[in-house]
Amino acid sequence: MRESTLQRLNYRMMFAALVALGFHLASHAFLGVAGYRDSVAYDSVIGRYEAWSTATVLVVLLVAASYHGLYGLRSVLLEMDSGPRWDRAVSIGVLALGAVMVGWGVRTLILTSAGV
Repeated sequence: MRESTLQRLNYRMMFAALVALGFHLASHAFLGVAGYRDSVAYDSVIGRYEAWSTATVLVVLLVAASYHGLYGLRSVLLEMDSGPRWDRAVSIGVLALGAVMVGWGVRTLILTSAGV
């Protein structure tokens, strides 16, 4: 993919992360909870994980924050060295790391909402 396309996607992910973070923080402050202590109680957390809306917000936040952070890491690593082999290795390594991070996060959400 072209670098300009990746950067535009990064901007979109930054916006998505901010919106999802706003919803996430609101769910801990005043959306369906009596207060912060109630929002971090185990039963309340599990109840919110079982709701599709909260799970969707968490998945969007996970994907957006992961992309944004890994895109920054990729940029730093590409600044360190250059060459086609290095560029390809960094891109594949960052993509693999992102797949593991998002996969593990989604797995955790699925297992938690299933009651495991």
